Amino acid sequence: MQDNATEVTAAGIARLAGVGRAAVSNWRRRHPDFPKPVGGTETSPSFALAEVEAWLRAQGKLAEVPLRERVWQQLTGHPEGPAVALVHVGCVLLLVQERPTVWLDIDAGSDERLAARLPGVLDGVIAARFGCEPV
Repeated sequence: MQDNATEVTAAGIARLAGVGRAAVSNWRRRHPDFPKPVGGTETSPSFALAEVEAWLRAQGKLAEVPLRERVWQQLTGHPEGPAVALVHVGCVLLLVQERPTVWLDIDAGSDERLAARLPGVLDGVIAARFGCEPV
């Protein structure tokens, strides 16, 4: 599932394409169809990851985003930051390991159902594992 809200900087674009940041700067100047910034600052703009990937593919500069880069972009794009994202990932891994049937049950439904049920289920996993209520 691709999160369309995930943003990437010029450095991230360079990592995706396996080039230096100067190449990204050149693409921005030379290609009028290069994605427009969606955030960041004047000196450090950010771009919609989905738009950048589509542009790179159309230009033949990206066959597939490496898994490590995809994970990194998703972590850094989390609304509460990468540390919170890593905590969430760790909690889900505990859930999968310690309560696999619960995971299979909530994962079998729609994304909306998963999003609605997951926080309560994770709270239970944290309480059982660490003997405390989550904050």
